Order: sequence, then C-alpha cells, then structure tokens
Amino acid sequence: MTRARSSSRPSGARAICFALGLLLGACGSARGQILSPGKLSAVHTELNGLRNCTNCHELGKRGVSAEKCLECHRPLGRRLAEESGFHATIGDQSCSDCHVEHFGEEFQLVRFDTSAFDHQSMGYRLEKGHAEAECRDCHNALLVTDPEVRKFKGNNGALNRTFLGLGAACLGCHESKSPHADQFASRGCDECHTAEAWEKAELYDHDDARYRLTGLHREVACASCHPAVRTNAGTQQVRFVGLAFAACESCHTDAHNGVMAEACSGCHDTRGWHQVDRSRLEEGFDHATTGYRLLGAHARLECSHCHGTPPTHSPDLLVRFVEGTESYAYPRPIAADCLSCHLDHHETAFVESPGGALCESCHGEEAWTPTRYDIERHNRETFELTGAHVAVPCLLCHSAPDEDDDESLRFHFGSTECTACHLSDDPHGGQFEGKACTACHDTESFRVAEFDHDRTTYPLDGAHRDVACEACHVEEETADGFLLRRYKPIGTLCRDCH
Repeated sequence: MTRARSSSRPSGARAICFALGLLLGACGSARGQILSPGKLSAVHTELNGLRNCTNCHELGKRGVSAEKCLECHRPLGRRLAEESGFHATIGDQSCSDCHVEHFGEEFQLVRFDTSAFDHQSMGYRLEKGHAEAECRDCHNALLVTDPEVRKFKGNNGALNRTFLGLGAACLGCHESKSPHADQFASRGCDECHTAEAWEKAELYDHDDARYRLTGLHREVACASCHPAVRTNAGTQQVRFVGLAFAACESCHTDAHNGVMAEACSGCHDTRGWHQVDRSRLEEGFDHATTGYRLLGAHARLECSHCHGTPPTHSPDLLVRFVEGTESYAYPRPIAADCLSCHLDHHETAFVESPGGALCESCHGEEAWTPTRYDIERHNRETFELTGAHVAVPCLLCHSAPDEDDDESLRFHFGSTECTACHLSDDPHGGQFEGKACTACHDTESFRVAEFDHDRTTYPLDGAHRDVACEACHVEEETADGFLLRRYKPIGTLCRDCH
C-alpha cells in the first residue's frame, strides 16, 4: 500500500531528489528508476531512465507534453496540421488521455475498438468487399504508401501496427491486381467502377471515348472489340487503349474484297451492315467498282431489277443471288455470264457452234435485238445464203418447228438439203425422190431456167422440141386434192399422146 502510494505521489526526500535529479542530473540511473512512475511500454523503452524524462515532459508541468510527442511522431503531427485523419476529430484532448504510459513493457498504448469505429468519418466509406475486410487486410506494411510514415514507422518496427499512411486511390492497394496495368494511368478506378459491381464498369460511358458507339455497336460485347492479349510477363490483359479504329476494316472483313473505292460509311452505317442509305447510294454509286460495269440497257435499269427481293424483272430474266446474301439490302446477283440472269431461248443450241455459245457473240448490251450475227457469219459458220435466200427473213427459216410454240426458235436442222425446208411445198409430190432439187433449180429463182430433155429417157427431136412443156406435163388433182404437174411416169408411145 505504502509503496503504491509513494510511487503515485513522491514526497519528502524522494521529491527533493527527483527535483535535484531533474535539475542537476545528480541522481544515478538506479535511483532514477526508483523515482519513475514505472517502466515505459515496449515502443518507448529507449526513453526509460531519469535522463530522458524531458523528452516527453516539460519541467513544472504535469503530464505529458503533446508538443513533445509530435516532435517524434511527425507524420501524425503533419496530419493534425492538415486537419485530416482520426486524431484531427478528437479536439484538444491530451495524448495521455488515450495513450497512458509507465505501465510496463507489455502495456498496449493503443486500445482501439475497430468494431465500433466509423470508417466513413475518415472520408473513406467501406462498401461491399471493403466492408467485409479485416482492418489489417488493408492497414499493413505492404500497403503503406506515405514515405514519411514508412520511414518513421519502419525505423521503429511499427509498420504492421500503424493505421497511417494508406492512400485513398484504388491502386494504392490493388495495383498488383489491376487488370489494366498502365492503360489508364491518368484516371482513377472509381471513374468507371463501383464497389457494388467492380467487374461491370457501370460508370463508364463509351461516348466519352475517342470512338463513340452508335447503332448495333452498342449491343456488341466488350470482349468482341477488346480482346485479351498475352503480355511480355506472360499474363493475359484486356486491351482498351492502342486499338485501331480509324476505318471499318480495322475490325470488319471487307466483304467487297477491295473493289469498292469509297469508305464503308459511304453506303453503310451502324444501324445494320446490310442497311444502306439508298438515295445516297443510287445517286452517286459507281457500279464499276463492284467489278461489273453497267453498259447499254443495263445502265438504264432500276437497281431493283437485279437487286430487288424478289427482283422486279421481266419473264425473260431469272436473277439468282449468291447464297447467303439474300437478306442484304442489295442481294448480290450471280453474274458469271449472260445466262446467269437471262433465259436461254436457244435451249443450248449454240453449245457447239463455231461462233461459241456466249450470248455476247451475237447480242449486245445496248439492245437484245437486232443481233450482230450477219450474213457473212451465216455463210462462214453455217449455211451459205445465195440468191433468193439472202432476202428471206431469218424467222421464215428459224421459226419454231411447232406452230403452237411462238417462243422458241429453230437453229438446228437435220439437213441442209432443199427438202429440209421445202418438203411441204414440193410441187412435184415426190416424183423426183432421190434427186436433188439443184439438178433443175437454183436459188436465184425457183423456175427452171433451162432443162435438157435429152438427159431423160425420152429425148425430144423434130417438132417435139417446139412443144410447150405444159402440153405434155399437164396438171392433175391427186386424191387428197393437191394439184400436181405430172412429170413421171408418162407414156412414151405415140398413142399415149396422139
């Protein structure tokens, strides 16, 4: 009891010795320990001893000096001067009101109820994952960023015990876990992310970026444009800066394979790749850039004649589209040759023709008819036209074999003999079967200009030479009502005529 009382209030000789020791330093270290209220805590053990009292106390003043505390605890002093941090909120209390000394080395100077502490009062609200973290998950030696705190607490082995020195920036704690590395070095994480949904970047507005999203681009998943790439360190990192976006081809494959001279935006917009501005396209579009130049009648067609769905074409056309383009605003017609769109009225008749089976060998783009197939080609490649044949209209010979068919034309004949065309109007009724018409007739006129009767079985002589042919070769009506001039058989006896 007496010792406890004397240690709490020194008096008499002890008081005198204590005063003299302070003034003259006359008392030894052993006596100084006797006069001390008790040993200091572990963090202040170097201040034990009577000679060190004035490091914390001012002569003639009771209690510890706050000013002297802050001479050592400079990082805390700076925060108080800045009116920041917890200590700036507790008013004019003395340091010793909370941090009591001289209770021995095991005594804890900091008695802090973390469960009741309002972290929001420090200007940093703990939310979501932060609210679930333990204090030392953040307040530890690895995450202290303030250089003055690191130096002071580090020199005193207290980096793992301090609550000072953390930065408010996200990267102060999460830099090693940042998926962006240095891509957003000038921006704070909280400009895009919230503690509620860290992965979604809910605060980010792509309209603030150098490339503004419009139309269907707004529906594209971020990863489609921002792929993960392997860094030099061997980790995967999603790229958000340094991406090419100057032209559509930076991301999109050119469906036109380079044949379109203008930029994609000349025809397309982000409402949909296959939706185009028709007025702008049809007024100024150069069709030659597609590789198919429009000439003649093709140049006068409306776009819908070939690109309509269905095409607004005549029955003579059969436009077919490249598979997969049917839903395009302008479906791509198959245009390998004329027959890709035009029906073949010749029904492959010219596949083996000397002039070739291509339509353009006879027809032009200015108009389908008249054709470029002339008499010279007819004579050279097929059947030589002479005499009256030259003046015969083409369709007189090349009409459809079937009278009921007014669409097809005939270009193949089984023979070039006269009877191939003239069998139906043969005036001889088959009397000269086996003989060529050219034995008596030519193409200048169907009339027989000169016939040598001596070549027959009945040569003409005497007065017979002056008799008209019709006198002997009279017309007679056949059983089917056909008028036939009889040439054979005719009797050659005198009584047959006389």
